[in-house]
Amino acid sequence: MKKILILSDTHSNFNKVLNIFEIEKPDIVIAAGDGIRDIDELSYVYNTVKYYTVKGNCDFFDRNHEEENLFDIDGVKIFLTHGHLYNVKRELESLEIVGRRLKADIVIYGHTHREYISEKEGLIMFNPGAAEDGKYGILIIDGSNVKLFHKQI
Repeated sequence: MKKILILSDTHSNFNKVLNIFEIEKPDIVIAAGDGIRDIDELSYVYNTVKYYTVKGNCDFFDRNHEEENLFDIDGVKIFLTHGHLYNVKRELESLEIVGRRLKADIVIYGHTHREYISEKEGLIMFNPGAAEDGKYGILIIDGSNVKLFHKQI
């Protein structure tokens, strides 16, 4: 079983990020941008945890992270992006099309600062909300059983 913490839009609120991490004690962290330095700092403090990251529109000086990341955790294919490249504040169709083209099981994004979850025809779209507001997501992968939900501190 893997417990995965999903963060986005931390916006230099490292103490909040650290607090969330210490409450949840995850095996893996997924971060959808806008505060990538917070996640880098977290990875220095907790360096035994695996991190999957992307940069967001507010991380424009960052040269160490990509804007998209496609990866697999225990057979679950995840597409990660901040969302600004897909106009997610207006619509999700473009991002959903990309997720389907990539054959993703889950698409994780941020940018809107609003929690969102939907499942349609085998594709889960998930936004954890803004960590700067204490909002985040948890993904549990236990064999073929996948649970995904929102939390707030």
